[in-house]
Amino acid sequence: MENPFQRWVDLARPRAQAWRTLFGIVIVVAAWLAWTMVTGLIAVSAGLVTPDALRAVMGQGEARLTFLDAVVAMGVLLATFWGLWIGVWLVVRLLHGRRLASVVGHDGRLRFGQFVVGMGLAAGYLALGLAATWFSGAPPVRSELQAEQWLVALVPLVVLIFLQTSGEELFFRGYLTQQIAARLPNPIAWGLLPSLAFGFAHTANGGGDPQFALYYVAVATLLGLVMTAMVWRTGGLAAAMGFHLMNNIGAMLIIGIAGVTPPISLFVMDYDTMMRSASTDVLVLGLLLAFVLSPLAPLPKGQPLRRK
Repeated sequence: MENPFQRWVDLARPRAQAWRTLFGIVIVVAAWLAWTMVTGLIAVSAGLVTPDALRAVMGQGEARLTFLDAVVAMGVLLATFWGLWIGVWLVVRLLHGRRLASVVGHDGRLRFGQFVVGMGLAAGYLALGLAATWFSGAPPVRSELQAEQWLVALVPLVVLIFLQTSGEELFFRGYLTQQIAARLPNPIAWGLLPSLAFGFAHTANGGGDPQFALYYVAVATLLGLVMTAMVWRTGGLAAAMGFHLMNNIGAMLIIGIAGVTPPISLFVMDYDTMMRSASTDVLVLGLLLAFVLSPLAPLPKGQPLRRK
């Protein structure tokens, strides 16, 4: 009996021609851009958010935002990632003749148990990173945000973060990884290429600082490799989705970067402290990747990395 990952890849084999995948990527990106424009125009036209606020939450502006302005602007930005769901759905139906569920898992199911395991692994990663900063003598400090405000916005923001992270997983760890693996069995192709694409897609998160942008791309690429390893272990996206959700909750809502991220987190770290701990963060991610690939991880065994 084939491993779950291989069964998942086999679902893409009937229509895995390179032109379909390349055309599919174009359609997904176009759908995301179109949905982003429509969402932004509706939000601005309705007076929910200003263009300056949207640029600020994307790290491309210096507008001073209130908590409410930041929450609304971040909500609009996160809602744009529904475009990835729409794009992948269109592509797999029209170009590949299969259901969206075939991208989610080898049996078409999003397994809740694996989702929770992914969240737990992300919580462990975040805890290790926090411990490293604490022992370095420069832990995060409490932001000026009132806990009552944060709690009111917590649930809707978590829902929107799930929309964003699951959309990214559906495209990068789902569609791209599955289509590439259906043609190229080498893990350097199906593992590294989508992770690099995921990393470079986060270049704009650097806030205009080249050094921070490089760090952000490196961390996002490593996170992509960790989540791809979870897909390899499980033959589905559930664990990767759970990991990505918890990681982004930590990065957006719990510990933000002072002056770079919008004022919606309970704690903040200053930029210099964040950069001083960059090498430690990369080391922790490398250890996490090794753990997820090892038999010690609480996930299914996984197939040999390179299929014969």
